[in-house]
Amino acid sequence: MKANLSIKQIIAKSNKLMLILAIIPLLSSIILYSRQIYVYQRTFTNIEEANMIVGKVDQEVLEEMWDVVFGIRSVKSYQIGNVLSDVQFDINQIKSNTSSPTEIGALNVAISIIDTIKDYEKKILDNIEAGDSVTANEEIMNDVDSLTRLLIDRLKDFVSVEINVASIRHREMIRSLILLTALEFLIILLIIYSVKKNKQTIHEKIEQPIYQLITMAEELAHGNLSFRADIPDTVELDMLTKSLNQMAEDLHHLLEENALKQYYLAQSEVRVLQAQITPHFIYNSLDTIISLIDQKQYPLASDMTYALSDFFRISLSKGKDWIFVERELKHISDYLTILKIRYGEMLTFSIDINQEILNEPILKMILQPLIENAVYHGTKLVRRIGHIQVTSQNNPTNMTFMIEDNGIGMTPERLSEVQQELNKGIDSDFSTGYGLYNVNKRLLLYYGKEASIKIKSTHNQGTITILTVPKKKEGIPYYV
Repeated sequence: MKANLSIKQIIAKSNKLMLILAIIPLLSSIILYSRQIYVYQRTFTNIEEANMIVGKVDQEVLEEMWDVVFGIRSVKSYQIGNVLSDVQFDINQIKSNTSSPTEIGALNVAISIIDTIKDYEKKILDNIEAGDSVTANEEIMNDVDSLTRLLIDRLKDFVSVEINVASIRHREMIRSLILLTALEFLIILLIIYSVKKNKQTIHEKIEQPIYQLITMAEELAHGNLSFRADIPDTVELDMLTKSLNQMAEDLHHLLEENALKQYYLAQSEVRVLQAQITPHFIYNSLDTIISLIDQKQYPLASDMTYALSDFFRISLSKGKDWIFVERELKHISDYLTILKIRYGEMLTFSIDINQEILNEPILKMILQPLIENAVYHGTKLVRRIGHIQVTSQNNPTNMTFMIEDNGIGMTPERLSEVQQELNKGIDSDFSTGYGLYNVNKRLLLYYGKEASIKIKSTHNQGTITILTVPKKKEGIPYYV
């Protein structure tokens, strides 16, 4: 079975393929042209050195040997160092830099001629040491003269061979250039194919599942709780889709139970209120994920997908109404992470909760609406960078949570209106300040008068929402 890939893995796989396709022609051209340039350079170096040797043989070899024959130069001095020995060394050096049989064959003929001249050279030196007449050496020098001319001809033949080799190398380079051009054209076609393939993969594995989730959100918003999204192959979207399907399934069963059981009227009303949060939040979050993908900000899209998946998983909590404080903190952390990605540098937050209350049970989703209220009715309405701070106090019989923002705050008149509406309890008006009144109603339904919400606000400075809930009591069941 083929393993599902994450969004990050899908993008990394496509990027790796593009990188490989880009590197292949570059490495091919570097290797090919480096080799051709080396061969060319070596060939022209051989031609230059061969022409220099021709000049030495034509102008210096015979002259130097005649100087010895006529006694102008001593035998000992000649034996220490002479042009003929230098020529022999230079030709051997050229031979070490050649590789083709034709080049080596031409140089072997030149080396053979030099060996013959060396034999004549020895005879001349022996005659001089024996005291023979100059006439005997003059006859040998005539043979040496013929050999030097023959050596010059052979060296010129070698130069012709090298020129021919250079011509062959030139034709090979042209063929290689044509081959490399064809290879690059093929790679361009492969890149075009890969781009289309990657676009199709991203459409099938990322865009299409997200659009399907948007459709699901719209259907849920219109009350079609039987709608289910197909499970995609992408890891992050797989988890998110399963969470949303499970959420829709839970909502569907919940509403069926509410229709049959008037005994759970209060609880069913609360869950319907919870469900009303979901579509609006899904729209904005999924639109942001799509926007991040369009902008190729794939790591942020992946982080937001994971945060959204965790957010809904905790919202569902397998149908439970009670969770631990630690999970509620994770819930608001995921929510603030999503908002942070959406608003960027314009929103910051900090969460500092007493560690002693992390394992205390609490009614789920009572902090998130208050934080949402602090953002949308507070920090969002000012031009400065918004900051949300969540802190807590651990008391013997209850827990207190403070949500503080540096937003627009409230005028004394508006603060008085809000407090009066909170005092209405279950009969409060939901037409404005939905999150605040929703939490207040749920607190009264589940906790009674032991729970409370207090507001402190200063216009143009910010608002502090203080939420107090009782700790677990003996004899009262909490299913977490």
